[in-house]
Amino acid sequence: MFNSSNVNADIEDMRWKNNHGIALLRTNPPARLPRMRFFSPLSQPHPQLFLEKPDGAEVPATEHDMFAYRRHRWLFNEDKELALRYRQFDIQNLIKVAVDAVGDHARSCTKILKCAEGLHNKAFLLTLDTGQEVFAKLPNPNAGPSRYLTASEVATREFLRDIADLPVPRVLAWSADPANPVGAEYIIEQKANGIRLGRVWHEWPRESKLHIIEQIVKLENTLTSFNFSKHGCLYFRADLPDSFHGEDRGLLLGPDSPVGPGVLDRYVIGPLTEAELWSAERENMELDRGPWQRAEDYARAMGENEIAWIKRHASPRINAYISLNDPELPGQALDLLSKYLDAAPYLIPHDQASRANILWHPDLHLDNVFVDPATCEVTGIVDWQGARIAPLFYQSCIPRMFRHDGPIREGWIIPSRPDNFDTLTQEEQRQVDRDLEKETVHKYYEAMVCKHSPHHWEVLKDMRSIQRKRSLTSLVTRVWENSDLFFLRQSLITIEALWDKIQPDETVEAPVSFTREELDLHMKEDENICGVGTMLKLFRDEGVLPEDGMVDPEDYDTAKANSRKFKDIFIGAAKNEQDRELFSKLWPYQDRE
Repeated sequence: MFNSSNVNADIEDMRWKNNHGIALLRTNPPARLPRMRFFSPLSQPHPQLFLEKPDGAEVPATEHDMFAYRRHRWLFNEDKELALRYRQFDIQNLIKVAVDAVGDHARSCTKILKCAEGLHNKAFLLTLDTGQEVFAKLPNPNAGPSRYLTASEVATREFLRDIADLPVPRVLAWSADPANPVGAEYIIEQKANGIRLGRVWHEWPRESKLHIIEQIVKLENTLTSFNFSKHGCLYFRADLPDSFHGEDRGLLLGPDSPVGPGVLDRYVIGPLTEAELWSAERENMELDRGPWQRAEDYARAMGENEIAWIKRHASPRINAYISLNDPELPGQALDLLSKYLDAAPYLIPHDQASRANILWHPDLHLDNVFVDPATCEVTGIVDWQGARIAPLFYQSCIPRMFRHDGPIREGWIIPSRPDNFDTLTQEEQRQVDRDLEKETVHKYYEAMVCKHSPHHWEVLKDMRSIQRKRSLTSLVTRVWENSDLFFLRQSLITIEALWDKIQPDETVEAPVSFTREELDLHMKEDENICGVGTMLKLFRDEGVLPEDGMVDPEDYDTAKANSRKFKDIFIGAAKNEQDRELFSKLWPYQDRE
């Protein structure tokens, strides 16, 4: 259906040209945090403002730069994406909060550096007139329910620092009320000691990297020692009404709790803070966001929440991968979600390790770990926003910073160069060595988990099977809005096909099935999706178009020109006028609702 014979030549030509040319939360901080005192705005000099570039360089900035998102631009839906990351606030009042929180004779702020931006937060390094530095973090509108995110993150970090004894920067002041004088939820925290691991990881020798892995596994093993009573997010008890955390069963389970009685009374497990559960109309719907006592209850709640949203808000639409004339109906999504609810209980393991509710870091990558470059010791773990307590079955993974996405050899072996290494070109040899280093890091992490974190290993060792089982639930929320019906159906079809591996008991029949007509329609959609994907992969692999449409600002004009050129190539691959219309609608780099 798709003709890509001329695409490589066009890509080569483009490469040459480029190369040349909701209940309110408590708004006061815990008693131990300092009370805020406010100075007259006239007493506050205006600090110098800077932006941190991805390479670490600092450039002068305006006040508007502090509010807007500057790290990327988008090839489609740019106005919407930028609006989701725009956060205005009162800079002078943020300074007042920071000055008051630090004390020690600080009176003003001389410099504000807006740190290299993440997609969901704004982080600022404030330098005070005493030379002290503190971080301020404010959530973007797309981060999720900011009140709950902020309150939960503060409680989570205090638990991790004071009870689990993890190296987490101390919170100095915070507010979960956007009506505060700053005009936004915020966290003021100590600056983490050391430097970000991402600045040195790629230059470090292997032994230094392996030492970091050993420390991270030790930290994760500490996390697995806390078996919580429910699945949800951690809060201070005073920040949630009783109705939000349900029956009080205590925070931790088991007689071997590492914490003495009474220490945990100020904490409680409440609803999840994932943005998908609160986005758009969901914020005002009575959905089940937790907490839950059983993994099965969570899996069912995700399906029932989505059914409730679709019944109320979904409308028929055109899915060009299937038809340009016949709309895709909300009822089709409801049918798939009904199948999901039938299958979900069978996909949850019954072993104790998998079902244990564990607090886990939501996204451990190189820039979330701080280290002392002289000793290679971990000095801080940051960015706990959105951290949840959940069955280890849902949490376990190889951290992004250690994960090799290429082939991984089976068994306990030390990866080595191939026998034909000496016959390869220099560039091929360099690529082999890069992949070898990544695979070694990946396998060493697995080995350390096996040796030092037995509870985690019981889950991680079956990761391929676990990913197949848990991916189904991860697809459910916003399945209609994300146009993910195909992928939900594909996952259900896979479950039916692999049922004998998922459920060894031959007396238990597969809970889902599809008719021949349904499978034929799915195959047609699959053909179109794969055809488009094959061609787009050619563009993306050559670096001429980004997968998510997000580019560095300095590359925007070039990427926009590439998008126009390759859209013409893409549509030019059509065999007839009907296909041209289809390809035009399938082109991903264009504004959509």
